[in-house]
Amino acid sequence: MSHRHLTLPTAGILAAVTLTACVPNEEPSDGAIDVVSTADACDVASTDAPAGSIVFSVSNEGDDVTEFYLLAEDGLRVISEVENIGPGLTRDLVVQVPEGTYQTACKPGMVGEGITADFTVTASDTEVAVSEDRAELLASASEQYVLYVRDQVSTLVAKTEAFLDAYTSGDDDTARDLYADARVHWERIEPVAESFGDLDPSMDLREADLEEGDEWTGWHHMEKDLWPPAEGYELTDAERQALADKARRRHRGGSRTA
Repeated sequence: MSHRHLTLPTAGILAAVTLTACVPNEEPSDGAIDVVSTADACDVASTDAPAGSIVFSVSNEGDDVTEFYLLAEDGLRVISEVENIGPGLTRDLVVQVPEGTYQTACKPGMVGEGITADFTVTASDTEVAVSEDRAELLASASEQYVLYVRDQVSTLVAKTEAFLDAYTSGDDDTARDLYADARVHWERIEPVAESFGDLDPSMDLREADLEEGDEWTGWHHMEKDLWPPAEGYELTDAERQALADKARRRHRGGSRTA
């Protein structure tokens, strides 16, 4: 999903991980909700479901790879997602959802804002029981994941700083060498970061997802500058510096909350 600099508000990320990691994904008793994704449609068999475990069975009947999302009511925060559903394939999204208003979205071709629709989760009398042993395991997993995310954020900030130093100094060979090694740490926390509105787009927006009036910032703009297409593409020193300055302001602000 298109979500928008190298900013890392880690306190918020870690809090969200703690809340979401403690919820088990049990199989629902009333079956899956069928979703059919095509080039221009996202047909969800039901517009509502009772609170608890919900399974969306997503079939891709289009010609391009697709994705399916369950989003918060604002259409920005990702509750859960299933990606890389090839043509002719079906994948399940299993998610534990409390009562509330949400949106479903298919993203054919994995570009653009997707095809969205309202989805309501109604109150349910069914409680999902969690044994004491399982609760302890979930709490331990949550704590370990918090530590993992914090470590990845710290490493990402340090390696991004080294990358930006090379990028703004004109040392393109070094910047190319450092690019993937720094960015991999973003990829490792991206599922968490996608839960925070415009955080993902500001860091990871691709040119194909730009809308009128959008400012292109983050990894992929610098990537295009370092590996320009055949017809040529080159930013000036001032433009490079502006990109890097914005990145530094954002990720330094985030690192102070870690």
